[in-house]
Amino acid sequence: MIEPLQTILIVASLLLAVAAGVYVALDRSPDNALVGLAGLLELGFVVQAVIGIGQVVGDDDVASPVTFIGYLVAALIVLPVGVLWSLAERSRGATAVLIVAALTTAFLVVRVVQLHG
Repeated sequence: MIEPLQTILIVASLLLAVAAGVYVALDRSPDNALVGLAGLLELGFVVQAVIGIGQVVGDDDVASPVTFIGYLVAALIVLPVGVLWSLAERSRGATAVLIVAALTTAFLVVRVVQLHG
């Protein structure tokens, strides 16, 4: 795995959680800026998944390949689901779903690092 990419993904996920927290505090629905940030973050998760799966297929030394791939796929799914939920409902609670999704993706990247290392 590419360590700088993983660090960027963790930090960006935490920044997205903070930004979503500000939106919740201000009682605002997600706008294009917040969704755009989530979209950029998702691109990073796609890159991470492609590289990670390529390493597992290339016979890299991963403790549990199935679990590793599961975490990579989960990281791809969680954020779009959170964004779609927050856009569909347009309430303060739905915006808070973005906080949970962002924190979850940060945790998933940490687990990927632990499994790969």
